[in-house]
Amino acid sequence: MEVTLERMQVFFPASLEIQEELLKAGFRVPYDRESKIKTPIPVVSSFLGGRSIRKERLLRASKAEENGKYIKLPEEKAGMEISVNEKGFVTFRILPREYHLEELGFTSVPPRLWSTWASFSLNFESFESLVNMLEEYADEKPKGIYLASQSTGREIEVYGYKGRNAKNLGIPVFGYSIGMKGLMLAEDYFKEKAGENGVNPEVLRYLKLGVKKRKETKAGLKVGVVWSEGSPTRINLRLSTTAPKIRITGLYGELTGKSRGELSDSSGWYFTAHANDLYWALMETISAFGSR
Repeated sequence: MEVTLERMQVFFPASLEIQEELLKAGFRVPYDRESKIKTPIPVVSSFLGGRSIRKERLLRASKAEENGKYIKLPEEKAGMEISVNEKGFVTFRILPREYHLEELGFTSVPPRLWSTWASFSLNFESFESLVNMLEEYADEKPKGIYLASQSTGREIEVYGYKGRNAKNLGIPVFGYSIGMKGLMLAEDYFKEKAGENGVNPEVLRYLKLGVKKRKETKAGLKVGVVWSEGSPTRINLRLSTTAPKIRITGLYGELTGKSRGELSDSSGWYFTAHANDLYWALMETISAFGSR
């Protein structure tokens, strides 16, 4: 099953592992007060409905139109392939066909302390097809499926998680790999930044600018349904990690945050969960509003 994503955002600035890799190579990340060199780690984003962002936040885009202080980005199409194997594990493969790079906007909490650092949204029209595919692999409802909610203005999201202490994680994730290798916009961006930082661009060939799950990584997938004006509009799949904690030496001292996994130079994006967990998380979430 393949779907077009409504939204996709991967917050690579949340990874201290990637920040340390760039710092060791000589990049001044994210900002050097003395030289005034600014090297933000990109957020890789795609919005099917297009988007407008402030001009100074756009790092790279294939197409963009200036509109005063803002940049108008056109429709961007990213895909997701969903498959289930004979052992009942569901794999999501992300296809970032059209995207842009942007600088992370101001947040009150540093992204290295976040749980969720990657978000993928499907139109709610995919709900029936998805649960029908998963139903074949579903067993009895597992114990300990709980619901949480959060509101952002006119929208409310209800999401499922497994285990009383897993509110910041979701359902278990057994593997993932997401990185910037093979993204042409990212390659062009870091080549330009290499020049600004006085780094030999040949170094870029050897850098690992992605992360994959380690055995000890506590990873989960928040499985949510977003409601607007009384109707479900999209399905959110949000990748989270909460442990272990790691420390690196930044430009101005030690930084502590949540590990995003092991450094990787893989070019394929995927994450894997159990079909039974995903099925029941979706069913519980949609039933919260009496829709099924």
